[in-house]
Amino acid sequence: MLAVVAALALVLYACSGSGSKKNQPAGDGKSSSPAASSSSTPTAGGGSSSAGANGGASGGASSSAGAPAGGASGSTSLPGGVNGGVVGTTGGASGAGPGGSTSGPGCQLSVSLTSQESAYANGVNPQFTVAVVNKGTSDCDVDVSPKSLVLNVYSGLDHVWSSADCATGGKDLRGIAPGAVQTVTYTWNRTRSSAGCAPGGSPAALGTYYGVVSLGAGSGPNAPAAQSQPKTFELKTGS
Repeated sequence: MLAVVAALALVLYACSGSGSKKNQPAGDGKSSSPAASSSSTPTAGGGSSSAGANGGASGGASSSAGAPAGGASGSTSLPGGVNGGVVGTTGGASGAGPGGSTSGPGCQLSVSLTSQESAYANGVNPQFTVAVVNKGTSDCDVDVSPKSLVLNVYSGLDHVWSSADCATGGKDLRGIAPGAVQTVTYTWNRTRSSAGCAPGGSPAALGTYYGVVSLGAGSGPNAPAAQSQPKTFELKTGS
């Protein structure tokens, strides 16, 4: 009888032990499965959120890195332009300052022509005044002889007369200071001229003419070429 009871007890103990072993893994699986699923879902969601945050951060970082880089290069170009302006200003300042005549404007000549009258009657020879102005910052060396500072008279396309055709004598060199003016007068004898001043030039017909003065370039940077605007005048009958 005691042996039977002991056997039953062993059977009951074995059944209860295996049942508890069954329940525990199920419980562990249940508890670990939600944990895994719970940890996995948030992690994925968090991961994606975190990845999104990181993406945003890295996007922000690259965006902020791009902004400074772009800004840096932008700021580089801006100061470059500003510096360029400063260099230009400095160049202008050095040109305007002492010794600026070496790299500055130097000798700048302007030539203008005026006629004493707008119309000349029979027997009156047209007279002209040529003004040579130095608009630069250093002296000009100008040859104002009729062969270098040449007055040409035209009727349309017809070249009627030139001061260089019958000019005699050598150079007439004059220094013109900055802002100074040299004037030279010319008189036209109303006859046609040709190179070499051939004698017996025919008288100019009545009508409208225009004169232009050209200054030939000399030797050196202080003797540039220049030309005036045309000046119209008339040869007419009567007074």
